[in-house]
Amino acid sequence: MIIFATGISGSGRLNYLEEAAADSGGKLKVVDIGKRMFEKSAELGIRIPDGKILDMDPLALDYLRAVTFEELLKEAELYRGPGSEVDLVISTHVCFRWKKHLTPAFNLYYLNSIDPDIYVTIVDNAQAVRARLEETQWKGRLKLKDIVVWRDEEMFITEILAAYRRKPFYILARREPPRLLLDILYKVEKQRLRGGKPAFKVYLSYPITHVLSNPEHFKMKDAVKEALREVGAIVFDPIAIDEVQITGLAEDAERNKRECVDLEVEGKNLRLDTREILEARSDIIDQTVARDYKLIDQSDAIIVFYPTTSVSPGVLNEIRYGFTHNKDVYAIFPIETRSPFFEYYTTMVFKSHTELIEYLKSSGHLTS
Repeated sequence: MIIFATGISGSGRLNYLEEAAADSGGKLKVVDIGKRMFEKSAELGIRIPDGKILDMDPLALDYLRAVTFEELLKEAELYRGPGSEVDLVISTHVCFRWKKHLTPAFNLYYLNSIDPDIYVTIVDNAQAVRARLEETQWKGRLKLKDIVVWRDEEMFITEILAAYRRKPFYILARREPPRLLLDILYKVEKQRLRGGKPAFKVYLSYPITHVLSNPEHFKMKDAVKEALREVGAIVFDPIAIDEVQITGLAEDAERNKRECVDLEVEGKNLRLDTREILEARSDIIDQTVARDYKLIDQSDAIIVFYPTTSVSPGVLNEIRYGFTHNKDVYAIFPIETRSPFFEYYTTMVFKSHTELIEYLKSSGHLTS
């Protein structure tokens, strides 16, 4: 099986894939196209200084990429089909936002020839990407808005390529456990290729603002998620991307006339201009909604954890979106009185996640 995995610079894509490969017990091999291109360039006696590869003549860069993919095409034959003992992940970009314009980062001829079985895009918080880029040749080149636009372009092009080849496409958050990728590969897609029953994929919907402000309910949300994963469900948690919070910090800073917002990202301090965050605000808000809907699209059902009577527009819209897009919607709602609209747009309502799991087992959704 061959996986085509994309993600912008600073997304943590390669680290995530290598962590998944380490957890796979030797079943997954990662080939990073960027590293291969530098190695091939060195073999040809051409030294590319750090940070200069995207400044190369486009024809020379296309040639280097073609030579790299030509060799990879020969290797790919070892990984084809659902019966392969080791599976191949091709780690790459599909586009670069360099010097304020978009440039392609793949060769359609070779991509068609390799014919991956699955397409995946790894995404992360814009502030985390920004912090990582500041330690590379990208330092000072991209603002937060540039990053969220580039991230959306990378995801969009990858999805289009998957649709063109009629292959499955997934969005995976960098902060999800690497096990999630392995479960998608081996419990869903490889099972499907072999004619078996794929694992049950669910989107976990809950009132994020309320849950974040209530530590007890946050623990309950995580308990629901882990209980579902323990019985074999594949769970997509929207809070794995939580950059909306920085827009609130920027709005507060603007009200209090503070020019900067200080953040801690992966144990390091990141100072962002308040104006820079506010310029990206509408992109962040709109992409959050669109991305969560895509996570629902790649799921088999929605599981709603709703531990409060407070109204959550996000949850209510996710319920309606899933219900009207042919997804079952199962709600965990421990309160007796509920709106008729809540019942209308849900498939079934349970008082606890243990009740829900028993139902999913008895109905054949879960096999473990």
